[in-house]
Amino acid sequence: MSSAFSSGDSIVQNQVPGTADDRLGLADIWNDEQRERCLRWIQKHNLKRVALQLPDSALHHSVQIVSELRDVAGDSELALFVLADTSYGSCCVDEIAAAHANADGIVHFGHACLSKVARIPVLYVFPQLTFDDEHLLAALSQELPDCTVALRCFYEVTYANAVARLKGALLARYPSATVATIAEPDQQADLLCWKLDEGARPPNGEGPVLYIGRDNLSFFNTAVALETSQCYLYDTSRPDRRLVRTDAVGAKWLRRRYYAIERCMDARSIGIVVATLSTKGYLEIVSRVQRLAKARGVRTYLISIGKVNPEKLANFIDIDCFVLVGCPENDVFTSREFFRPLLSVFEAEMGLNVTWREKLLASYTINFADLLPDGRLHSDVEEVTALAREANDTADVSLVTGRARHVAVREEEETTDANDTCTDVVPKGRNELAQISSADQFSNRSWQGLEQNLGQDAPALVQEGRSGIPIRYQNDPTD
Repeated sequence: MSSAFSSGDSIVQNQVPGTADDRLGLADIWNDEQRERCLRWIQKHNLKRVALQLPDSALHHSVQIVSELRDVAGDSELALFVLADTSYGSCCVDEIAAAHANADGIVHFGHACLSKVARIPVLYVFPQLTFDDEHLLAALSQELPDCTVALRCFYEVTYANAVARLKGALLARYPSATVATIAEPDQQADLLCWKLDEGARPPNGEGPVLYIGRDNLSFFNTAVALETSQCYLYDTSRPDRRLVRTDAVGAKWLRRRYYAIERCMDARSIGIVVATLSTKGYLEIVSRVQRLAKARGVRTYLISIGKVNPEKLANFIDIDCFVLVGCPENDVFTSREFFRPLLSVFEAEMGLNVTWREKLLASYTINFADLLPDGRLHSDVEEVTALAREANDTADVSLVTGRARHVAVREEEETTDANDTCTDVVPKGRNELAQISSADQFSNRSWQGLEQNLGQDAPALVQEGRSGIPIRYQNDPTD
């Protein structure tokens, strides 16, 4: 494992700008059609303060976009703001940053995870990338010579316009094919962010699926949600573009997650890392993880630290593992750089929910909405708690430590005072008792160097301080 702390070299590497391939051109996200679309949307909702959210790779285009919007709008009362930084990720709508400017609408540019937001109107402006239609159709004809097959087509959102142009030729080749469409903000999606025609999702994962886009979490989420055994990926980022049959559930990185699940089963304390404040249902899933952990006698801590990285989480050395509550395309939990295991919500569910013990990774999802009521993988927490109580007397063997682990179930306790905290009684020695709570783990922590000491320090001349990073300061008087 690499160090959980940054060195000067790693900080410099993290600040290197992206390559030219990662930068979006202005024509990829902005043209006359998009400008008129934004203007109609602003007028339809009668917006006066609009925030523009762009990814880092396109932030340098914001000046021209704002200038053209102001010229076309001709409304002196219209205020436009550019969100120069995001709280968690560029794919998520940043309602928190927009709220700082009292914005009443957000125009989101670039790739998006399309997580449901409920507080503010949002307009998505996707990049308009293209691919070789003829090459794709020729590759499909080789792999699927049967023209009567019920092909289902999904795609990365950046290729929405290109797929719309391909739809006619695809249906001419496969009359029974179905092309999924992106659900509008006011529509209820049938699957993730997709609207499907009736009969577009055959039972038991039957029928081939075509996905146009990169091999990323967008593709993975769609593939595992469809539970199909015939999934064809047309990876547009590869220099040798070809149609490849893939098995998303059999991915190598997914098999490595068994270790993280085992560590979650061994954990006595779990940190719930909140990496979204706008995705609909995040509070409900936090409550669910807390209740599942309590049923197993595991302490939970709620952590909100903005963008998640190994250095921040390394400060919580007393926590055994972390659970990431974020958007479906936040893949930071797959990194090997963390000091303690970082799990997705579903992996924590498999570790804490006894109903998943016999079917680990038989299904998978990164979208925590699947675990909420009406989700495809939902199970009632009360039933899970009852099963945990029944299994209380059985011992389980850890595959990591080789030791037997006993599931200690805490009974629900009724409290009359909202300020009361649940405490345990532990022996201190000499027949003395002490009360402890989960908050006591951090109550005795202290830091030096932040005290004001007003009136206690002698007057002194202003001196030039140290500069640089803590691992190697410049002008350090202690050298």
